[in-house]
Amino acid sequence: MTDSQFKDFIQFVLDALLDAQSEKDQRVRDAKTQKVIDNLQKVLED
Repeated sequence: MTDSQFKDFIQFVLDALLDAQSEKDQRVRDAKTQKVIDNLQKVLED
């Protein structure tokens, strides 16, 4: 993975977390955060 690809990946994760953080509904916020966690776990398993 190049530095540019890594930065793009980090930006993608940051955008997803910021989107989750902006949610007013706690359930929606928790669901979005869990999705980010699950996706990161899948990356580690691959």
